[in-house]
Amino acid sequence: MSLKEKRNRSRTPSVEPDLLEQGIAQLTLEIRTLKDWIADLDNNSDSTGDTEPRKSYEDMLRSRHEMLVSLQEQKAALNRQPTR
Repeated sequence: MSLKEKRNRSRTPSVEPDLLEQGIAQLTLEIRTLKDWIADLDNNSDSTGDTEPRKSYEDMLRSRHEMLVSLQEQKAALNRQPTR
């Protein structure tokens, strides 16, 4: 690839729309599951040993949510691009 081609290529990687959709669906399911697990801990809490699992679930939930937002932004950017 020539230097001119490198300068002119898109800065954003090309992502298949189907792959984005699959990722968004998977993360949505994982977020729902983590919220259910946290709710289950809250409902069955004896406030002795639940702090460590809850912290782990909340960290995973936060991470999944950040990834979901990123994928949704990529999808929106992809939808704004003109078709070739």
